[in-house]
Amino acid sequence: MRKNPLPYFLLPMALLMSVSGCQQKAEEESTLASTHPKLEESLQQDSLTTPVSSGENTEVYQRYRLRMDAYQTDQAYRVEERYKGPLAPLDETTHADAAKYRTALQEGLKQGVNFAGQYTVVTVGCGTTCQEHYVVDSSSGKLLDKLQSSTGASYTPESRIFIVNPPDSSLNYVDCPYCEPEAYVFDENGFRKLPKGQ
Repeated sequence: MRKNPLPYFLLPMALLMSVSGCQQKAEEESTLASTHPKLEESLQQDSLTTPVSSGENTEVYQRYRLRMDAYQTDQAYRVEERYKGPLAPLDETTHADAAKYRTALQEGLKQGVNFAGQYTVVTVGCGTTCQEHYVVDSSSGKLLDKLQSSTGASYTPESRIFIVNPPDSSLNYVDCPYCEPEAYVFDENGFRKLPKGQ
């Protein structure tokens, strides 16, 4: 036997009672907060925009930031000249992923030189918290190397330094070990990971 659904005229009443209950709870919290200044101050803070971080996280972030800044400003990795010739089409024979990501790579190459004086970095998503960064020689179209990141990458046309997972003060590195920043230098043999300490 089929049960009869709630009569339609009772739905608005149930909704009204629910809203009334929420308002009453909010009024009770407001009254409680007004009698406890510290609680009121705490409730006024926007917990959605204030990142929760411990002193330990701040210290770890600062350590990462200083190390990565030191690599990025190191004159030994600076590039003096920038390629200004014509942009070569993608050479799909140079890497197994070139044909797989042909469209994304060809579209990304239109950016021109954006890394280490003569290369174009093209980023392709590989899932949630996953990015593949491909380096293509702008003069030959050859796909030379790639790196994977979880929170993005940082690089410039003036430097051979490539930062995977740039330091981010809103991340908790204890809870997210795969978000750890890493520095690489790019040369004729591709990427070479730099030591964590300098």
